[in-house]
Amino acid sequence: MIARLSMRLARKVKLTTLESLPLHDDALLDWSMQMFDFDRKLHVIISNTRTLYSAVFLGGRISTPHALLITGLQAIGEQLEADLLLEPYQQRCTSGSSVVTYAKSLNRSVTGSINEQIIRATNALADEENLFVTGSDVNHNLLSMLKDKHGRKYGRPYDVMTRLLEGT
Repeated sequence: MIARLSMRLARKVKLTTLESLPLHDDALLDWSMQMFDFDRKLHVIISNTRTLYSAVFLGGRISTPHALLITGLQAIGEQLEADLLLEPYQQRCTSGSSVVTYAKSLNRSVTGSINEQIIRATNALADEENLFVTGSDVNHNLLSMLKDKHGRKYGRPYDVMTRLLEGT
């Protein structure tokens, strides 16, 4: 499994050096995380690097890489469950996810798209203080990096993750 961290988040959890790694062969084992502030609270967005399917969680008390990863994966699990995608996700996950490698962000395209997701998340948080609603809102955001089911530009993370889990 690859956990890609922004430099700010890596400093927070005291990781001083991060590798540059290519995209993992299994898209479900490659996750990117960035930190952002909203309403004087520190939040973290965890996004699947390929699909940009995301969850938002509070990150103020997280101080170790292990705690960050556990909390992030728990948030993703809860978001997948809320979107009725947890069972297909668990069926696709393999035992190869036990080894975790921390790495730098993949590229500017992913970072820019996650920044768009953060803007959407802050707007949703301003309207609704519920992190599940925020995650659902973020996962229905149109992003130019993603393609729709017809291969055209601008897809939604929820739709891309659903297609990935269905194997289409």
